[in-house]
Amino acid sequence: MYDHKIHYCFILSEEQMKYLRSKKYKMTHFSQIPYYKPECKLIFFEKSALLDWVRNVKVKSEDEIRKEAALHLSSLSVPRSERAHV
Repeated sequence: MYDHKIHYCFILSEEQMKYLRSKKYKMTHFSQIPYYKPECKLIFFEKSALLDWVRNVKVKSEDEIRKEAALHLSSLSVPRSERAHV
């Protein structure tokens, strides 16, 4: 019925913005960040591509790591023949 879109907002300090401005050309030169360059001098960034890139470099919290470790350890205690194959 309704098309719900999730919008992510990242709040950056003035210092972080200056850092990103100084690093963007180096990051594009080494293809570390997605960008478009239809003209020789202009570089464009797609918002959704940047958000995908940001999500892929997320550092997990201690709580997330503990939960994953517990899940992994609990799966090891189940006999191999009873484990679900993915």
